[in-house]
Amino acid sequence: MTELTNEHFEIIDKNKDKEFLMKKKDRDRFDKLKQIGCIACLKIGKVSEAVIHHIRKKTGLSIRPPNSETIPLCPEHHNMGNKSVHLNKKLFVSIFGTENELLTLTNLKLEELERSKLFYGEKNK
Repeated sequence: MTELTNEHFEIIDKNKDKEFLMKKKDRDRFDKLKQIGCIACLKIGKVSEAVIHHIRKKTGLSIRPPNSETIPLCPEHHNMGNKSVHLNKKLFVSIFGTENELLTLTNLKLEELERSKLFYGEKNK
């Protein structure tokens, strides 16, 4: 896995301010996606921290898809490794499935997370 450098953390810090501009439901979704961890790693039995990846379909570089079309990916699978969705999409898809398939799986994991919180978690206190 590629190691994060100070430059990566500067970019992350710069983007943190944008979180305050998001709607609460989007912030909640992103928080839950981070709890799930990288969806590609989960498919191969690993657990890793994730960043948020917006699925691009019929959008240009400057047009960001809605926050509801996001999946959690670790930096290695997002844009830093040779099997990443941004650097080698064909290989990524052949190993992990399409972004839409991963979105479906992610949404199922979010539902599981919600059910477990309803049954075990903070909403019962």
